[in-house]
Amino acid sequence: MTERTTPRTPNRQLAALIAEAGFSHAGLARRVDQLGLEHGLDLRYDKTSVTRWLRGQQPRGTTPALIAEVFTRRLGRRLSAQDLGLDACAPVYAGLEFAATPEEAVDIVSGLWRKVSGSHAELRK
Repeated sequence: MTERTTPRTPNRQLAALIAEAGFSHAGLARRVDQLGLEHGLDLRYDKTSVTRWLRGQQPRGTTPALIAEVFTRRLGRRLSAQDLGLDACAPVYAGLEFAATPEEAVDIVSGLWRKVSGSHAELRK
């Protein structure tokens, strides 16, 4: 079996925001882990993780949204995962709130289903 490698593009947007926020790589990783704990997640990121993100590796799951929230809190302005050059993912709060109407519940469940089924598309090939 041959390995498929995709060249990664360095994430200049994230690098610029790290500099603007004054984060060290270890400091950013620590804050992402702490925010994860606030949401019941046991994350174990470190300075090497941040280096990988800067080299173009995309964090998985809700991590891009957590990273965006860390920067939002530090810089005092709303930033999305896309603003940081990261792939969009399900919001951190997805599935944690009750829908006000049946229609809203259907919309939420449909959105979550699209996220889950899309994440397994590669496995079906």
